[in-house]
Amino acid sequence: MKFETKHTFDKPAATVIKMFSDRNYFERKYQGLGFTEIEVLEHEKSDSRFRIKVRYTAKSNAPVPEFAKKFLPSTMVITQQDAWDLKTMTGHLDVEIKGAPVKVACDMKLKDEGKGAANQLRWNVTCGIPLIGGKIEKITVDDINAKESADIATTRKILADYS
Repeated sequence: MKFETKHTFDKPAATVIKMFSDRNYFERKYQGLGFTEIEVLEHEKSDSRFRIKVRYTAKSNAPVPEFAKKFLPSTMVITQQDAWDLKTMTGHLDVEIKGAPVKVACDMKLKDEGKGAANQLRWNVTCGIPLIGGKIEKITVDDINAKESADIATTRKILADYS
């Protein structure tokens, strides 16, 4: 299931990418969102690239119907990898939900827009289980959307510390 979202910021893209390529941002964001057991598994940064892989525990924000509970637990162990090309300000993230038959990927493009910046996110959620895969994809998309307002609010609050 493909869908798009857009996050806007009141600072230029050069400032936002500085935050998106800072390990501390990810740790602060996940703590601010109430996630637990946050652990940075990998982290690397050069003049042109940034990559971080973090594992954390989060509760689902979307209602999970009874049939899907064996596939999508209410408390999830998530491993997320974010990678950015710092020159082109394009990124990609991959999300793995432990024990869930779902793949979540997202391509990102950060650019100046108006008086600030915008990050265009193109999501792709897939589940290969016959008959119910589409329903599990929809539940996963609903959970991503349910978390989005808190995610962007936390990110904007952290962005205030960058110049």
